[in-house]
Amino acid sequence: MSDKWDDLNRKVVTLIQNGQYQQAVEPAKAALDLVMQEKSENHPDIGVSLNNLGELYHLLENYAEAEETLKRSLKVSQTAHGKSSVEVADTLGNLAELYISQQRFNDAESCMKRVLDIGEEQKSDLRMGLNTLAVIYQGMGEPALAKLQLERALELTEKSQGKDDPDLGPILKGIAAIEQQSGNLEAAEKRLRRALVIYENSLGVTHPAFAAVLSHLAGIYMVSGTSQVAEPLLNQAVTIFKASNSTDNPDFAETLEKLAALHGAAGNNDKAEPMWKEALAIYLSLLGETHPAVAQTQNSLAELYLNSEQAELAQPLLQTSFSIREKTFGSNHPAVAQSLNNLGVLHNMRGEQTLAVKQHKRALKIREITFGNDHPAITQSLDNLAVLYREQGKIAKARECLQRSIAIWEKTAGKEHPAVAQSYHNLATLYISSDEYGEAEKSLLLAKKILEKGNDRNEMHQLSVYETLATLYQKMGRNRDANEYAARIHKIKKPEHMQRGGRS
Repeated sequence: MSDKWDDLNRKVVTLIQNGQYQQAVEPAKAALDLVMQEKSENHPDIGVSLNNLGELYHLLENYAEAEETLKRSLKVSQTAHGKSSVEVADTLGNLAELYISQQRFNDAESCMKRVLDIGEEQKSDLRMGLNTLAVIYQGMGEPALAKLQLERALELTEKSQGKDDPDLGPILKGIAAIEQQSGNLEAAEKRLRRALVIYENSLGVTHPAFAAVLSHLAGIYMVSGTSQVAEPLLNQAVTIFKASNSTDNPDFAETLEKLAALHGAAGNNDKAEPMWKEALAIYLSLLGETHPAVAQTQNSLAELYLNSEQAELAQPLLQTSFSIREKTFGSNHPAVAQSLNNLGVLHNMRGEQTLAVKQHKRALKIREITFGNDHPAITQSLDNLAVLYREQGKIAKARECLQRSIAIWEKTAGKEHPAVAQSYHNLATLYISSDEYGEAEKSLLLAKKILEKGNDRNEMHQLSVYETLATLYQKMGRNRDANEYAARIHKIKKPEHMQRGGRS
């Protein structure tokens, strides 16, 4: 029996490695049937077969069957090996990964904490478990807890392998992502630059891992508004990926997405569109049609079409993305809210304002339920509702939305955050539309003060505020002030600046 069982298991592993998940089900079931016929009820081999079959169901997204099968495996392993065994930890880890796929982060946390407890008792390597627990805390919206796990993993790796080991790279990237999310861009940049040095000295500057960090570093610069720094890094990363024949992986797809976003923001849709499409093709090939990464890229490509008012191209992408997200995450997930947001933009573009308001209100409700009433995530919905209310002539409602947005950003990010400046800018344009020029000037000057107190990373945002101020002063007949801001605009747009910003 042992030889036949081993042969079946090897076949299952080979099929899974080749991505032939459905074809692997039959031999996996056969292996389980065989061992159950020949062995006692709680024999360790039964636990192994159940664990393998459960993992296979997970890969096939048969989540209910996967959970049931893995729980059966867990029960067998606990009886056969003991509750603090390595085998039990392995199955608990697989259950945690299953729960992560379903966004069931509380269940995943419980499993991973048990895995780490077992690891402490067995004196085994905790780093993988810490990384997984960090992912769970990120999903729960607890970045501080996630960072603690990664910092512990970083410390353990430094102690066991030294401070220049390439295994530090992924951990540093993870910490940088959390610091970026928290708005601490300088700290995030520092972590990524350390990862670059480590990879340069260990793997070399032509390694895909080095390219992936370049891409992440470029993402920091994109968030801070310095696209002229981000673009050459992304181009360098693309060159490395292509030269090393590493274009069939998510890191390359993410790099293409960032480049596409830069080109799209600059109005270069002819460059952006094929990049989005190539990234989408990679995700479809690697992850399948129903993976959330596919939905995200479809959503981004649709946004490109929305920005160029190609509603007919955006609609099928948005509908498919929405369907994937709702099926994968449920109807009250933030990703579903993002899809609803873009569907609202689409309906507004078509003149279907009532339906657009409905979509944005639903998105707002989801975000309030998920994040609370004072989280920055809800400001996008508030800003979009303000636009719709303004177009409908409901100025008071629009003002209420924008003032709430300002209050949220001031409370969560501080009164000098660039997002506060953007919110004041939005409020100013509303005041201008209702001929409340005095209030508009107050809001614009507040935005200007915030941006000028920062650094040149907000230069293009400053330009936008200056343009609105120049327009406002022209409307008010204050030509001297209008000319002053026209001169500032010219200085920002001067040819050498534009050449520097566009160089790749």
